[in-house]
Amino acid sequence: MSKEIGSAHNNLFQNILGREDMARDFVRYYMPQEIVCDLDLDTLEVASESYISDDLKESLSDIVLSLQLKDGDPAEIYILMEHKSGLHRGTRLQLLNYMNAKWHELDKAGEFRGSLAVIIPVVFYHGKKKWKYSLEFSDQFNLPGEHYRRYIPKFEHILHEVPEINKRKIKSTIALEVFHIFLECIFYPEKRDRIYESLELLFQGLNTDKAGELFYVFVKYLLSATDVNPREVEKRVKHLPKGEETVRTTAEVLRKEGYDRGVVFGEQHGKLENAQEMLTDIASEQYGLLPSALEAKIKSIQSITTLKNLARQVVKLDRMEDFESLVNKAVDH
Repeated sequence: MSKEIGSAHNNLFQNILGREDMARDFVRYYMPQEIVCDLDLDTLEVASESYISDDLKESLSDIVLSLQLKDGDPAEIYILMEHKSGLHRGTRLQLLNYMNAKWHELDKAGEFRGSLAVIIPVVFYHGKKKWKYSLEFSDQFNLPGEHYRRYIPKFEHILHEVPEINKRKIKSTIALEVFHIFLECIFYPEKRDRIYESLELLFQGLNTDKAGELFYVFVKYLLSATDVNPREVEKRVKHLPKGEETVRTTAEVLRKEGYDRGVVFGEQHGKLENAQEMLTDIASEQYGLLPSALEAKIKSIQSITTLKNLARQVVKLDRMEDFESLVNKAVDH
């Protein structure tokens, strides 16, 4: 995954769940109700710090929600967002790192009251492939015998798998509903209609100022996380309040930030190597680590148009072998 796309996912994540009202609604509607019943949501605050190490920032984002239990004891919800289509090897280790770091912080601050604060770990996943991994940290160990299990950390994390959540059609808020639709459909060009339809929900159920503010956030995500042409977006949202104006303004902001389609995909500036790197990133996200021979073939393709077409095919193919067959045909031609 490129740094630009990873940053786009992170920005949306922070712009939505980083707002205390939306974080509170997220906990209220999407966390297990037996946990929600124990929480004093009026005390919820979103912490400003991030605990992701530099080497994991392209694939992970995090948000810390501090609050109290109804009995007054402190608690935290640590939400870790997995950007890639498959589980990063550091995901569950990052959860353990955070919990350990936070407990040490509380101890140093003199807030250790004889028992550790409850930390609820949540993995927020919106990849294309269905989650197929254990939720138990201890399952990462290959133990020679069950008697070793007593010596390793034991905890589970909550899994918030966006496509499955959308299938359940949980009733929450309009903003969170649009947020979930975007995160599921952003990988699929053929699902763009659902994205544009969801934007209409903002103006149907929210006041104009709130809808316009969120509309900008979602349009920025759409333009920065995909190779969609801004003119196409303008046509699809021109009937919405300040629709075309918002798209044009957002596209200009992104160009200044380096998200221009020509920068991201190497088209406008003729940077062939950017297009080759983008295709490799997209394919790696879909299939996992690519064989060095396949990467070499991608780098041998000298047509940006061909590379762009191959990138569009990746999301339609489940097997690396089928993708490699297309690459071979492109190389032969």
